[in-house]
Amino acid sequence: MAPEPEHGTPRRTAARPPPPAAEAAADRGDVDVLVVGAGPTGLTAACEALRHGLTVRIVDRRPGRSAFSRALVLHARTLEVLDTTGVADRLLAEGTRIAALNAGGGRGGGRCRRPARRPARIDLLDLPWGDTDHPFWLSVPQYATERVLEERLGELGGAVEWQVSFDALRARADPADPAGPDHPVEAVLVHADGAAETVVPRRLVGCDGGRSRVRESAGLRLDRSASGATFVLADVGTTAPLPEDEGHVFLGPEGLLLIVPVPEPGRWRIIAHLPGASPDRPVTVDEPFLDELVRRRAGIDFGSHDVVWTSQFDLAHGLADRYRAGPVLLAGDAAHVHSPVGGQGLNTGVQDAHDLLWRIAAARRAGSARAADLLLDGYGTERRAVARAMVRGTTRATAVLTARGAAVRGLLGAVAPVLLALPAVRARLGRDVGMLETAYPDNPPAVLAGSSGAAGRRMPDPLLRGGGRLHRLLDPLGFTWVVRGRPGEAPPDPAAPRWAGVRVVLLPDDALAERLRLPAGTGRVLLVRPDRCVAAEGATAESVRAEAVARSGLPEAVLDRIWRAPA
Repeated sequence: MAPEPEHGTPRRTAARPPPPAAEAAADRGDVDVLVVGAGPTGLTAACEALRHGLTVRIVDRRPGRSAFSRALVLHARTLEVLDTTGVADRLLAEGTRIAALNAGGGRGGGRCRRPARRPARIDLLDLPWGDTDHPFWLSVPQYATERVLEERLGELGGAVEWQVSFDALRARADPADPAGPDHPVEAVLVHADGAAETVVPRRLVGCDGGRSRVRESAGLRLDRSASGATFVLADVGTTAPLPEDEGHVFLGPEGLLLIVPVPEPGRWRIIAHLPGASPDRPVTVDEPFLDELVRRRAGIDFGSHDVVWTSQFDLAHGLADRYRAGPVLLAGDAAHVHSPVGGQGLNTGVQDAHDLLWRIAAARRAGSARAADLLLDGYGTERRAVARAMVRGTTRATAVLTARGAAVRGLLGAVAPVLLALPAVRARLGRDVGMLETAYPDNPPAVLAGSSGAAGRRMPDPLLRGGGRLHRLLDPLGFTWVVRGRPGEAPPDPAAPRWAGVRVVLLPDDALAERLRLPAGTGRVLLVRPDRCVAAEGATAESVRAEAVARSGLPEAVLDRIWRAPA
């Protein structure tokens, strides 16, 4: 929902402890995963690496965590994956659930002082969310998300290495080195004092933003296209008596305006499109500017004060041509940049990292180069398809919301409240914007057994009659067999060879307190991945295993190692 510009203009900074002293130049040897970039995506990747039993280093060229918030909204699917990371409850305590969205057509501005039509109020908490424990948009500043993730990283035994820059990537000098196949590249890091260090990672994960140095060094390409729309944003206090758990959207002749609650009493984020403006002609975003902007577009006496951060930026969009180059993989803004409409950017990056790291861990366990390629190439296939659809969707939506011509914007503003009153449109603000309907294309069955039935979809998370939800019963690190049973049916013997040491959950119909949202024809047995996506389904475990072997070409023993949780 809130824009995520790459650069802002701070007016006040929070105090920050001095960074630790850089160590002397050294070759620190190998590591399972080197993460470059300590934003939400990189921090998620590092936490997940440690949770899956991998060694990890995470570096960032900045002196420390930012005191300002680019992104502001966490969605339902992101909170579900972060629940497995162990931070969802902490983020809920940091944030505000946005109860409603008020959408109006603006006041006309200029000489036209017509009164605005009464905004349409969409109750976001009353949408048909279905089977999720997080049926809301959560407003939580990016710096709070990063702080929570960095604290979790410390609990897992890791730490961000600040003021350490990724400089270059190069092939190993001696391909005959016995470690060569597992360590084909070297990464050169540079510390704050100029000391260089060579690291030999099994996997290098670039989470270093839209201008990614990792992406450039790996020979991957992301072509940006400017949208031609200039925005300003500000985090600001107000004296206006606005409900502090409701957002506001105004679209009128003078342009789009969003007023979004920040989880701090009396503080809001203002986001505004400036038709005809450009980044090379910056405006002064101060209290008088903001008051006039809000008054003209929304008719609200805002009473701006204590502006702590402002930014002016031109929206752009783009998608990396590939997500993988050998041991180098991209996630987050390094892989995709796009309009912030819908607040999908940070959410998509966190989900990228969560999906990637269980695959890296499974590839390590598999002990097979072919299996590793299937797993890691599958990451690019799945997550790039999600990003491509998101980039296209947000680009189209932004083009509509920033339409050229005051008359067109005014017409859109008049029509928008009418459209948002339609139940079908409102429903999309829940499960669709919340990313609960994300589904993946067909992939080799080491990861995904096909696109029929439930395969490739998020595993539903229904309420259970005994309390809690299904996801809490699934293996937090490995795959899980979910067996749909009949009332009174004896639970499967988890020691039976058909289950191959993978957790088994019996789910009889009478154990459910709400409907199980699965497509018609879904088999009785489902194999669920660590990211809570259905990997395969069939009549029996044997049939699922046989199809997986046939379609992947991998031996059963290798599949078993992929599916089992790390010891």
